[in-house]
Parts: sequence; structure tokens; C-alpha cells
Amino acid sequence: MNMTIDNQLVSERLENVREALGLSKGDFSKSMGLDPSSYSKIIKCEKPLKADHAALLSERWGVTMDFIYRGRLSDLPENLAITLRQSQTQRHR
Repeated sequence: MNMTIDNQLVSERLENVREALGLSKGDFSKSMGLDPSSYSKIIKCEKPLKADHAALLSERWGVTMDFIYRGRLSDLPENLAITLRQSQTQRHR
């Protein structure tokens, strides 16, 4: 089974999480072991998010790898899942 990762959707999810947590791009990037310029490249889809950085994000903030790469909201902390659902709904209006 070959799954393709949609880097644009990963980028959107990262920004949704960052905003839901109320963090600056710099603080958020550092929380997953990235420098701000690398985070910026990921957000612009100039480079993919590596699994080790996604794992640090998952460990630090309780965001699952399934959410980051596939958009599944199950198993997220309830308050974060609610906030992310709301932000996704607002962006798609």
C-alpha cells in the first residue's frame, strides 16, 4: 500500500495546531526541534516534515502522527480536537 503525504495539508494542520496552542511560529518550531527557517520552508511546502520532528510535536503537545499526516482527529486531547475542528470549519467557509 503506497500512501502519498499531502504536504500542503500537513502544513495547514501544523498551522492550525500552532494557532490553537497560541504559539508564535518560532516557539512552535522550537518545540519540535526545528529552527524557524526550516519551519517556514515546511509551511511553504518547500520541504517535507520529517517523522522525527512530527514525533517531537506529538510528544510535546499530544498531537497524533495520524492527525499530522492524515488529518484524523481521533485520539487528540479533547480540548485541542474541539479547537482544531472549529478552526477547520472556519477556514472552509
